[in-house]
Amino acid sequence: MRGYHDVGGRPAGPVERTVHPFLPWQKVSEAMRVALDTKSQLVTLDELRRCFESFGEDLYNTLGFYERRAEALTVLLDEKGLISRADIQDRMLAMAMAQGISVNFATRSIERLE
Repeated sequence: MRGYHDVGGRPAGPVERTVHPFLPWQKVSEAMRVALDTKSQLVTLDELRRCFESFGEDLYNTLGFYERRAEALTVLLDEKGLISRADIQDRMLAMAMAQGISVNFATRSIERLE
């Protein structure tokens, strides 16, 4: 049976060919993946794929590529006992507040504080 994440060969319309610059958090996400996979083997590509495939269709389709990666890394680091989701979220909140940004993890929303 084909999974919801397996979109190869399905009709999808034209491919957008616009090059978008990476956002800073996307660069950090990629750097973390490389450090945790390629450099240390703490998290493997197969484990990331398992996480992507376990998100469920709604979450998988709601998240963008780097958001899926960040969520998968969070799940794996928590599963392995390296750092908890709560600790990651606490650090993210502290960083956001330092930049004058409010984050709501439940609704996946952010807003600039006045």
